[in-house]
Amino acid sequence: MDDGPEGAAAAGEHLSRVLESLHEVPALLRNRHLDVLASNELARRVSAAFQPGVNMARFIFLNPEVAASTGDWDHVCRQSANCLRTSLETHLEDAGFRALVGELAARSDDFSRAWAQEPGDRVDTGNFDVEHPVVGSLSMAYQQLQGLHGPGDPVLVVLRARDRASRDALRRLRAM
Repeated sequence: MDDGPEGAAAAGEHLSRVLESLHEVPALLRNRHLDVLASNELARRVSAAFQPGVNMARFIFLNPEVAASTGDWDHVCRQSANCLRTSLETHLEDAGFRALVGELAARSDDFSRAWAQEPGDRVDTGNFDVEHPVVGSLSMAYQQLQGLHGPGDPVLVVLRARDRASRDALRRLRAM
């Protein structure tokens, strides 16, 4: 693909087609600011954080219900801050990054603590546990796949269940 905006748009369209073809696993596309650009139906059923238009960092750090429904809250905070930090290091800082980090730092002590820690966790893979209001506990792993064109492309995030109970819960969500 070429290096211009047309190439990046084509790569985003390609990833959107891949996303649409995934029915058995939750998947979404996000941008560098952690805004959800698109998601498949199963991802939207797993969490409201995966609805198109939602900023996942804001959802995690500014929604008080997330901490209560998440397994290892400190781990999720570190992963989320590291994901945003890695994205910032990969791309040039812009007004969107400054506004997002400033807002999170001003409104969330958990974000400020996680942001101040030394980066350590990988951000392309990880896991999280969440208490789903309908199907119960979900233990999920994720893999982030950078776009074909380069760092400016949307990132494809694919989720999978980490244990039998979570696989069964996802099966129930698919059937709903």
